[in-house]
Amino acid sequence: MFRTSPIGASLLLLLAACSVAESNAGHPFAKPYLNGMPQPTEVAAEQDEGEENQEAREEWMEAMHRAAPGVDWRVMEEQNRRDLMAAREQAIFSTQLTAGSWQELGSRNLAGSVHITVPSSDGQSLYVGTDLGGVFHGPADGSAWTAIGDGVYGGVYHLGVIPQSGGAQDVILRADNNQLWRSADQGLTWQAPTGVPIFTEIRRMLVLDDANNTVLILGRQASTWSIYRSVDDGQSFSVSYGISEQADLFTPRDVLGPVYLFEGDRLYQSTDGGQSFSSLGSSVGFTAEDVRFGGHEISGGQTFSAALKRSGTWELWRTTNAGSSWSHPTDMNEMWSAFTTSITDADTLAYGGVEMYLSSNGGSSFSKVSDWWEHPADRQNKLHADLMGMSVIPDASVASGERWFINTHGGVYESTDQAATMNWLSAERLGVSQYYSTLTSRRDPSQVYAGSQDQGFQRAIGGPIAGGGPSQNFVEDITGDYGHLSSTSGTLDIVYSDYPGFILICVGEGWPALYFEDFPTGFAGQWLPFMVADPEDPDVFYLCGKKIWRYERQGIQYNWNYTQLGSKTFTPEVTALAFSPVDPQRAWCTTSDGKIYWSTDRGVTWTQSATTGPSAHYFYGTTIVPSSTTADVVWIGGSGYSNAPVMFSANGGQSFQDRRSGMPNTLVYDMVEAPDGSGRMYAAAHSGAWEYEPSTQQWSSILGAEAPITRYWSVEAVPSANMIRFGTYGRGIWDYLPETPGFFPYAELRDGPNVLTLEANAQPLLGSQVMLTVEGAPDFGSGFLNVSLAGNDMAMFGGDLLIDLNQVVWQKSMTADGNGVATVTLSIPNNPALIGAERYLQAAFRDSGQTQGWALSHGLRAVVGQ
Repeated sequence: MFRTSPIGASLLLLLAACSVAESNAGHPFAKPYLNGMPQPTEVAAEQDEGEENQEAREEWMEAMHRAAPGVDWRVMEEQNRRDLMAAREQAIFSTQLTAGSWQELGSRNLAGSVHITVPSSDGQSLYVGTDLGGVFHGPADGSAWTAIGDGVYGGVYHLGVIPQSGGAQDVILRADNNQLWRSADQGLTWQAPTGVPIFTEIRRMLVLDDANNTVLILGRQASTWSIYRSVDDGQSFSVSYGISEQADLFTPRDVLGPVYLFEGDRLYQSTDGGQSFSSLGSSVGFTAEDVRFGGHEISGGQTFSAALKRSGTWELWRTTNAGSSWSHPTDMNEMWSAFTTSITDADTLAYGGVEMYLSSNGGSSFSKVSDWWEHPADRQNKLHADLMGMSVIPDASVASGERWFINTHGGVYESTDQAATMNWLSAERLGVSQYYSTLTSRRDPSQVYAGSQDQGFQRAIGGPIAGGGPSQNFVEDITGDYGHLSSTSGTLDIVYSDYPGFILICVGEGWPALYFEDFPTGFAGQWLPFMVADPEDPDVFYLCGKKIWRYERQGIQYNWNYTQLGSKTFTPEVTALAFSPVDPQRAWCTTSDGKIYWSTDRGVTWTQSATTGPSAHYFYGTTIVPSSTTADVVWIGGSGYSNAPVMFSANGGQSFQDRRSGMPNTLVYDMVEAPDGSGRMYAAAHSGAWEYEPSTQQWSSILGAEAPITRYWSVEAVPSANMIRFGTYGRGIWDYLPETPGFFPYAELRDGPNVLTLEANAQPLLGSQVMLTVEGAPDFGSGFLNVSLAGNDMAMFGGDLLIDLNQVVWQKSMTADGNGVATVTLSIPNNPALIGAERYLQAAFRDSGQTQGWALSHGLRAVVGQ
């Protein structure tokens, strides 16, 4: 097996440049290690072409959205998008108070995928378009980004900034690969311009510096390409020119000039703003399969560079005489689609894939700007892996006469010296990380771990930061893609997660050592297979494929051996596994074709349910949530385009019922039970964040006017704060505060004499009685329960006092039974003035086994409701 020694995570990165780890190439999705770090998942050990593996990952993402033949899930999600936009605009302008509130956690300092960067019309600020995080606006130095695109779902691959007279705000046009949106109020609201379709692909957006602020969109529907033109600041468009082959557009970036079109095999020019084109020069000799194209303004319209794809390979073609003749200096095998040309130097150009390549000799040769693995140790000056786009703008204030923007999976960089040096503009509030999973410590909720796409395994560092935007910085302990974070106890003492090809084990809350384990020999499973910690044994976890594999730590060493759990081979693979917290012998699993199984012997044997559940998605598995109070109750979520996205069982999984009322056709990635004892459920879905109200059996969106419209991938409860933590795939981590009544444990799982548990059987509602139960006391021991007006956290009796003794308002003596269990009834006065009031509870029992003679409970915060 491949293992590391227990090196501290940050030290692991510092040693990366001099430590070459063994390749984990036994699994078909395994990735090699370069300089001690996993490669970006686009760089496969078995593939030389990074773009091919990127496409394979996108295919896995596509396979997540299972639907019946003839059912188009994109059409359904497009309607969801429009419904959410309408609801958000209504909420923005509504005076009605919402039930809960949102807070953006982070990461504040680790940016995710950016596609395009465009300066404002006055040049004093920048707009960036991100993968699934919308549009951000900020000062040109990148010091304080602000989200202005949360009201529209989707990526931003194209941006147009249209200046307005009299100092009015810029009009912003944004487009993903399919649809165009316009905002005249800095992103507060967005409208779809008239005259443009839902595109199959958008290739280019140009804003001309003419009197009409002409906007050109090059896009296609099916196989038909057209140029769409607007002369009213992007409010409406009409087709101005039809195109029959693959094409790209270019216009001078320093002055108003012609519009150039490379279509199929040759160069064309328009002198009427894209309404008509005439051929320039000769053919390159073949019809390109794909085109990226740019000119060099210093040449006066003579020199152009074109990236043309032929037989699957990007080739560089150049003309220095406006298309009269063409040369083919080289191929660009590592290119994905990022390509740009210098304004001030006719021989300088660049392209990108996993890394950036630069030529200063007209493409005769290219050199790599930096290696992807240099970035973690020098984020400010070394490019992150995976270039999504590049652009160049004129800038007379710098010696080169131009400013470059390089957009990557780790944010945007600028260069003022034609890529000789780089400056990262994404270290402050560009909250667009893509998260698969989060895990928060119940012992210390300030400790948060997260698994991300291309931003590695992360953990929160430092305290909350004021000033708007995300409140928490994170550190990337190791590069790569990680999901399914889980632990046994609720602490972060041992956390399990996986990467496509191995298992990452983090030992130590706050400052973890990192260990690695292989997938089983011949493992057959998903690209990022489901895994989960054992509910009782912190040294055991399970990895799901066509078999369920049980890993167990060997002795005191950090080595894990695996054996198959039971003998069943599932067809197809298992996509989720869960154990009941009430009775861990009860277990459930699902497969990627929607089969549901239940077990009463901890997963050794399985019985198939009479109900077929929501079709599983391959990339992250369906979600299973057993009830925290009733062993027979279990929830399952998944793909809901041809069936209900959520199902419910009250008989241990033998059969299921739909629980979808109020929720649209969508994909549910994850669910969690509310910590307030209400029975509410929360779901993270392709269509946002959802709340289930048990009294009405209805789901409702909770995005309101605050939370971004994006893909919500994971969800967990943070009981001490009565908080629901969502990980989004494109807008970082967001916390929802339901502001509901309940009993909320805090300062749990601490060492020393704080060994008692304190729980309530109901919410503290006006006029009600609540039974409080203490467990873990000495048999027949005596103690008491204190209720205080304020919390505390100070040393006492060798442990932690968690209430303010000076503000105790109620004390009750308690006696434990022969099992160390004691109960007391608490009556809540029927006084409306108490609604929203907080009280803090802690139990203490005499215990001769403790150093200072007392055993203490964790704290319990009560919030009174009606």
